[in-house]
Amino acid sequence: MYLSKVRLMPGRLDNAWEWHRALWTLFPGIERKANVSAPFLYRIERMNLAQGAEVLMQSAIEPQKISERAQLLAIRQFDPKPSEGQVLAFRLTANVTKTIRDKDDPKRKIRVPLIKEEQQRTWLERKLGAGASAIRNLRIQRHPPLYFLKGRRPGKIVTVTFEGELVVGDSQALLQLLKGDADHPPGIGPAKAFGCGLLLIRRA
Repeated sequence: MYLSKVRLMPGRLDNAWEWHRALWTLFPGIERKANVSAPFLYRIERMNLAQGAEVLMQSAIEPQKISERAQLLAIRQFDPKPSEGQVLAFRLTANVTKTIRDKDDPKRKIRVPLIKEEQQRTWLERKLGAGASAIRNLRIQRHPPLYFLKGRRPGKIVTVTFEGELVVGDSQALLQLLKGDADHPPGIGPAKAFGCGLLLIRRA
């Protein structure tokens, strides 16, 4: 896998949907298909509409150095090898939601954000699953709602950032969240196109 520091060029950054489209330009020749995950996850580290955005991106394949909308600033290969019982510091920006039935159309399902910290922690524990036997020193940072425009359709998501330490349970289950496999894409939760889902770990 590759971990890259990327600069998104100024222009159209006020629409969160454009962040994902800009990063795609670093992977020329990769066909974009409906309902198929992108070959990368990312999180916005800094945003300045006039100067551009700084992004941390994880990808299964090596990105090119520059495009008309994004510039690769640094890159390194890494191969995580967590072991059972190991304590790792982690960070995750996520769209923490639950799915409910639409009152006006019971056949339609919609996602609604989980607001209470207790609900958010439970969501995180469920998503980490067997990959983490325990979570320690958890801090939850709330963010303002994120608005976007996809075509002519407006949307909004609510995100939080989790930081803390996890104790590795099943190392293969944790690796699946980090790297994915043939049946499961990497990352945690929905809204990956909007900078959510990238689980970052390091030795505590």
